[in-house]
Amino acid sequence: MTKNRVDKEWLDILKQFADGYWDKEVNEAHELFNAAYPSSDDKDYIKKTTFLDNAKRAKLQMLKYLAQSKSGAIHPTGQNSQEEKGQAAKLLELATQRINKSINE
Repeated sequence: MTKNRVDKEWLDILKQFADGYWDKEVNEAHELFNAAYPSSDDKDYIKKTTFLDNAKRAKLQMLKYLAQSKSGAIHPTGQNSQEEKGQAAKLLELATQRINKSINE
């Protein structure tokens, strides 16, 4: 095993998990980002907007980790092989297409 690489067995488990939940998490992210902010005259406006923004940030982190797990790119930044970079680029392109499609609907 190369330094700073995750064991292959563990990586396979993470990839299977990410493959199973990717679509569900992307759909939930769409719902979360489409959620309206509360009215500015709501007495809990700051609390609710902060909660919503934190939820969005957490969901994006979840999607990032799932994408890394799906691609096998779980190691320090800059340590990806060319194959891993290609897989990550494909996943990013698919995610971009999916997001653009849902925005245009």
